[in-house]
Amino acid sequence: MSTIETVEAVIVQPVANRDAILSTIADEVASSTQKAYAQSMKGLLAFYEQQGWDFYPQSGDVTRDSGMFTERVLSYLRHLADNGRTLSTINKTLAAVKNRTSFENPLFYSALHSKPVKAFMEGLARQGKEHSPRKAQAFTLDDLNLIYKSISTHTPRDIRDKALIALGVATALRSSNLGELTLSDITPAVAIDGVNVRVRFSKTDQTGQGIFIPVARFSKRRFDPVRALTDWLAVLRSFGYTKETHPKFPLFPVIRGLRGVQATGMRHPSIAITEMLRQRVLEASVASPAQAEAFSSHSLRATFITLSNQAGVAEKDIARVSGHKDMTTLRGYDRTSAEMSAQTAYLNPVKKKSR
Repeated sequence: MSTIETVEAVIVQPVANRDAILSTIADEVASSTQKAYAQSMKGLLAFYEQQGWDFYPQSGDVTRDSGMFTERVLSYLRHLADNGRTLSTINKTLAAVKNRTSFENPLFYSALHSKPVKAFMEGLARQGKEHSPRKAQAFTLDDLNLIYKSISTHTPRDIRDKALIALGVATALRSSNLGELTLSDITPAVAIDGVNVRVRFSKTDQTGQGIFIPVARFSKRRFDPVRALTDWLAVLRSFGYTKETHPKFPLFPVIRGLRGVQATGMRHPSIAITEMLRQRVLEASVASPAQAEAFSSHSLRATFITLSNQAGVAEKDIARVSGHKDMTTLRGYDRTSAEMSAQTAYLNPVKKKSR
């Protein structure tokens, strides 16, 4: 049962502004977070069905019920850990369960904040330190050159994919944000030759205050993100989609076949973008099939940060685009700065003069 369905059941005698109340509740968290919670709950409920469990166990003893509920939740979280899911994914799943129970069952919601649950999550975090999670591989400039060169730009899919890659790198946006962009989110920049990309919600902006990320033109056409975006907007215009006529139309819609532009956005941006990138990597001979697995939708974000660091851009300026508030986290994205300190001076020690 969704949050809205739960509240609908509570409002027995609807008031005049009932729809407005439900709409406000629906905006409690960003739409991307709502989708993530729904996906997490789908996996949990499928696991429960296999076990023959009800989401809310009933035994007639309230205390025992909440204990059984907690054990089952922890059992599923342990199942995720045993199957290689990251701590971030497990935390997101627990957050999804807390979100649902906060509306449906305050007792069970309270149980999820108990000492055993906190100890379990701390134990998972400690165990996780023994295993280094695989980070998304960043693209080098040579990689991007090969990828852009291999994209023919003869079909809407080609032009869309190049624009998505170029804009994804230029803005360092997460896949969820890229998937939520609409035509109305792209506006001409005032102080620079380029565009502004409006991000209405983000991981660090749950209230939807929104931010604008500037994207400047680049002298080399093949690498220019603004040119790639302009070419794609021209394709959408040829299909009758502009921000004046269809402001809420997805910037990167689903494409069926070679030319079938759909009026829907990507349902699971992270999966869709990852699959697209890996296919483009293979087509450009950037990596072998096994090596291509190291790239994912997060590679776009990692690429911006890594290349910016290599170009000597100040951390504060990188963070303005990436949205990082913690510089330590930001540095963790740079895949090559540590390698740049490599040297072989130790093989030629300077001989000290004898006195």
